[in-house]
Amino acid sequence: MTEKVRIGFVGCGFMGQCVHLPSFHRLRNAEIVAICDLRPRLARAVARRWRIGKVYTSHLDLIEDDDVDAVVEITNKFVHAQIAIDALEAGKDVFTEKPMATTSSDALEMVKAAEKNNQKLMVGYMKRYDPGVLKAKEAFQSLAEHTEVTYARSHLFGGDWICGAPAEERIMTDEPSPKIPARYPDFLPKDREPLMNHILEQIHDINLPRYFLGDPSEVLFSADQPGSLVSVLSYGDFSLVFELGYISADIWDEQLLIYFRNGWVDIRPPPPLLRNVPAKVHVYKANGDHAELLPHGSWGWSFERQAEHFVKCIIDDEEPLSGGVDSYKDIVIAESIMKSMIEGRPEKIDFELGSKNR
Repeated sequence: MTEKVRIGFVGCGFMGQCVHLPSFHRLRNAEIVAICDLRPRLARAVARRWRIGKVYTSHLDLIEDDDVDAVVEITNKFVHAQIAIDALEAGKDVFTEKPMATTSSDALEMVKAAEKNNQKLMVGYMKRYDPGVLKAKEAFQSLAEHTEVTYARSHLFGGDWICGAPAEERIMTDEPSPKIPARYPDFLPKDREPLMNHILEQIHDINLPRYFLGDPSEVLFSADQPGSLVSVLSYGDFSLVFELGYISADIWDEQLLIYFRNGWVDIRPPPPLLRNVPAKVHVYKANGDHAELLPHGSWGWSFERQAEHFVKCIIDDEEPLSGGVDSYKDIVIAESIMKSMIEGRPEKIDFELGSKNR
C-alpha cells in the first residue's frame, strides 16, 4: 500500500456531501479518485464541486476500478451490507456509515467477507473519535482501578442535530431518490419496524456504552410507549438503562452516565454536525480524596478524526477502533431488545445467533 489511499466514494446525499466528502477531502494521505451515485446528474455535479475525476452510476463499476484502494460507502442503510460485501470481495477496504446493516445476519456476512478477503471493515461510530469521549475514557479507566461500576444510563432524546444550515453548501437534484426496499429481521412484526428503524438510526447509544463497559449479557426488560423506549441491559453486577425518545428543540439531549461506587463519569456528546466541539465531560471522585473534574478534549471534529483513523488503519495495517466484528454486536443487541419487547420476557444476548435470523 502506498502512503496515499485512493478512495472511491459511494453516495452523494446529505451526509455524503455535508460530512464525509469534506472530511476525507482534507486528508493529506488520501485522495478521492472516483464517486458513484444512482442519480447521474447529481454524481457529475458533486464530482465537479470536489474535483473528482471519475464518475460512476453503479458501485459494481466503481469497485472494479484498479485506481480505487478503498471504498467509503454513505448510502441508505438497507444497502450497506450488499455494497460493502461486493467491495470487500473485490479486494477493497471499506468504511460504511452506521448502522453497518439492518439485520445481524447481514452484518455477520460483512464480517466474514472482510476476514475472508483480508480487508479492513470500519463503521462510522464517530463518537469513539470525539476528543472529549477519549478524555472520558481516561477518567473511566482511572476510576475503574479503584472502584467498581454500579449503574449506567445511556440516554438520547435528540433535538437539533444539524445546528442550523449545513456547513457545506449542498448540491440538490430533481432526480428521484432511488426506491430501496426495507430489510428487517424475519422475526420482526410489521408494526414494530418503525421502532426498529429508530433504534438502528440511533445505534450510537448502544455502541458508546460498549466502548466503556464491554458487552452486556442479557436484555432484562424492554418496553415502549408512544415517543419513547426503555430497555434494561444486564452486565452481571450492574445494569445499563437505555432510553430512546424524541424531542423538538434547538438543543441536543444525549448523555452517557456511568456510576461507580465512589464516583461517576458524565458524558454529554455535542450535536453530530457541530464541528470542532468535543463532548462535555464531568467526573466526580469520592471516598476520601473528593474532587470534581472537567476534562476538556482538544478542539476537533469527530467525523474528520474517524476519516483519519480509517486511512491510517489501511496504511499501517491496523484494526479499526470501530471495526466490523465489534460493530456487528450492536445489531445483535438491537435485535435482542426488540425480541425482549415482543415476547415480554428477558432475552439472552447471543452474538453467535445472527446467522440464524435469515
